[in-house]
Amino acid sequence: MKVKLMVLAVIGLVVGSFIFIGIGVNAASVYDDGEGYSTLTVSSDQVYTVEEMLVAAIEDEYLAQATYQAIIDAYGNIKPFSKIILAEQTHIDLLLPLFEAYGIEVPVNNASEFVVLPESISSALATGIEAETLNIAMYQVFLGQEGLPEDLQTVFELLLNASENHLRAFSRDRIAGVCGDVANAIQNRFRNGGRNGNQNNNQNCTGSSTGRQGK
Repeated sequence: MKVKLMVLAVIGLVVGSFIFIGIGVNAASVYDDGEGYSTLTVSSDQVYTVEEMLVAAIEDEYLAQATYQAIIDAYGNIKPFSKIILAEQTHIDLLLPLFEAYGIEVPVNNASEFVVLPESISSALATGIEAETLNIAMYQVFLGQEGLPEDLQTVFELLLNASENHLRAFSRDRIAGVCGDVANAIQNRFRNGGRNGNQNNNQNCTGSSTGRQGK
């Protein structure tokens, strides 16, 4: 009974914080899905060349990597971005030998120019969810192409599985991101005498640091 009362009290405090302090947690994604960046808009009813698939794949990985790096730079070494950012480079490294094998020029990585920084931690997690969802859809289309070369199939399957794991990680940590935004907003209100601030020096619900860490 006491445990239930404590849980209800915590929930009440969080909800009350939203009402009393006027916190608006923005959980909308601002992920640039490649429009104006990627050369290809993937559709399940289209047939793609090896070059089109490889270019689209690596540009998608470029954009995810740049977006996650911008989030880490802004909000600190928060999970799951701190782990997934390392995997994005592995994804790129898996694709690069295929460009050489098929004599295709590797696109320049200027994805950082197309990144839109999310306004909060919860929004950043929503961005991660959208990025991985789009990535999964792309690889599913490519894997459904008739006559897909075996080496491309192997790499695309690996990348699809990795993106599915990333999607689960972002979905699992999304509530923690909301809690991190609430904690930041509450602390900033008290620190600034009721005025809004932009500090990110708190811990989210999982105990992961949401503050900027030294490099």
